[in-house]
Amino acid sequence: MKQYLLPEGGKFYKVNMHSHSTYSDGQQTPEELKELYKSRGYSAIAYTEHEALFDFTRLNDEDFLAITSYEYALGNYSNPAHSFYEGKPTCFSDVEQMHLNLYAKDPHNTKQICFNPKFIGEKQKALIGEPEYVGTPDYEKVWSIDCINEIIKTARENGFLVCYNHPNWSLNTYETYSKLENLNMLEINNGASNRGSDMDYTPYVYDQMLRLGKRIASVGGDDNHSTIHFFKAWTMVKAESLTHENILNAIEAGDCYASSGPEIYELYYEDGRVYIKCSEADAVHLYTAGRRRSRTNEVKNNEYVTEASFEILPTDQYFRLTVKDKNGKYANTRAYFLDELK
Repeated sequence: MKQYLLPEGGKFYKVNMHSHSTYSDGQQTPEELKELYKSRGYSAIAYTEHEALFDFTRLNDEDFLAITSYEYALGNYSNPAHSFYEGKPTCFSDVEQMHLNLYAKDPHNTKQICFNPKFIGEKQKALIGEPEYVGTPDYEKVWSIDCINEIIKTARENGFLVCYNHPNWSLNTYETYSKLENLNMLEINNGASNRGSDMDYTPYVYDQMLRLGKRIASVGGDDNHSTIHFFKAWTMVKAESLTHENILNAIEAGDCYASSGPEIYELYYEDGRVYIKCSEADAVHLYTAGRRRSRTNEVKNNEYVTEASFEILPTDQYFRLTVKDKNGKYANTRAYFLDELK
């Protein structure tokens, strides 16, 4: 029996899941971002302004969706993120941080679960005044995993999906991200910090979290502040139509994949094998919870890979696929745990 891992029906929509406009520290207005991204085939933008939740649904049309969202940040100001010296951090670049994107299921919900005054600028204060928010623990003064997990829990209870952003840029270690709970997704590719260094293409973080049993999707976003960050990483979402409810529900269900280039057209499981159809690729890779890995033969005689299949074993626990194209760009499916398979 064929089981579609990305829905058979519906349509793929290209989404920038992480974006900043002039409403925080970006250089383009929300309207300018809409037009620039639409011109490159995007159907939606999550306007994840720092510490401030705005309803930009006025920008919606039949071909474009503004996702109501914001980015929350917490900094560890008591100790540096490395052990080269003792004492408090002396500059911003030494501070370990935690950045979370929160996506509102209700597009008109502008009641935040929290905000951090250290990261909210005068521009945002002038636009919205004091944000309306749901109380949480002493998040401004205390850095702890319990505090971060309470924020995530509160966000989920108040109708938000939660994404863990750019772990490398945030100077996070396994000690931090291994203890995060109740996340919906990991930003496996952050366009801005990955632009010149591969700093935040982090499949290894994804695998480490998966091995701990964390069932989260993988997504990509530009984190754009200026045009140099545009069109670097995105999320392809398979949904019935372009509505806020459909797109958010599809993301929550994991009906999406992260990409910086390749496209995935079809993904299904049948008779103990996973099958994929994709755009022209150098190779397709299979990853599992253990050391068992597999890949298609790499390109030969200028014939690119456009489909592949892999056997799935009962000992694999989960599997995920990566498509690598000739330009060294990747598309990553989410992980599928074996108890999801029929």
